Parts: sequence; structure tokens; C-alpha cells
Amino acid sequence: MATDAFQQGKLAFQNNVPKSACEYPVGSTLRTEWMEGWTQGLNARPADHAHGDGHVEERHGAETRH
Repeated sequence: MATDAFQQGKLAFQNNVPKSACEYPVGSTLRTEWMEGWTQGLNARPADHAHGDGHVEERHGAETRH
């Protein structure tokens, strides 16, 4: 496993590990880094194309596919 807390969090997200599984103590720098990695993994995931109709909606200056 990655030794860097950020990378551990990112890998955790990629492997469907919930945020609640983070074992670093609350308030620690390592926990913060782990959470940031997990969140970056979340934000980097492909958009959900469940609707599949190709509809694009303009929202606050950014395109959103439905």
C-alpha cells in the first residue's frame, strides 16, 4: 500500500473504501491528507452517465451532462 496518506486516501476511494475507514486519529495531519486524497478521488471520477440521453445542461458556467 502507498506510504503517503494522500495516496492511501485516493487508493481507498478507488477501491470503494468509505471515508469512515480512515484509521488516522481525528485532528491529525495524516487524517487530513488521507481525506484530501479520498476527496480528490471522488472529484476525479467520471461523470455518471446513467441518464444516457446526451442532454447537456448549462449550470453556473459549466456544462453538466445528464
